[in-house]
Amino acid sequence: MIMPLHTPIQTAFDPKQQLNEIFVPEGTTIIMSLIGCNRNKDVWGEDAEEWKPERWLEPVKESVVGAKVPGVYSHLMTFLGGGRACVGVKFAQLQMKVVLSTLVENFTFAPGSKEIIWQLNGVIQPTTKDAGLTSTGHRKLQLPLKLSFIEAED
Repeated sequence: MIMPLHTPIQTAFDPKQQLNEIFVPEGTTIIMSLIGCNRNKDVWGEDAEEWKPERWLEPVKESVVGAKVPGVYSHLMTFLGGGRACVGVKFAQLQMKVVLSTLVENFTFAPGSKEIIWQLNGVIQPTTKDAGLTSTGHRKLQLPLKLSFIEAED
């Protein structure tokens, strides 16, 4: 099978030669990089590796639309796409909306006193610069917040 490439690649053995397609023998296992797709600077821009939820509050960039990422959610491959897409994506979204609406209705949230940083562990997760390390050398997850209960009005 001949697999076309979105962007030509340069061969290692001939710097003048570029490939627009690759021969893939039958039965070859192909591993896709979801992180690579979701953080591709050609698609998302130079700040592709930054956590910026406001990306989806503005009109989507033409480079994102033009990439034709087949994901089922916000031009991302987090939940895959096509016949292998996550069947639980809508259920997961609904669960988060229920949890968030309950929390927002009953509590106020404010930043804690520590600086929050984001680390990539398969998914992006919050922690602090001074967090201790796990046995594998990653920072322990933390999200210090000031939480106050909203008292019901009579």
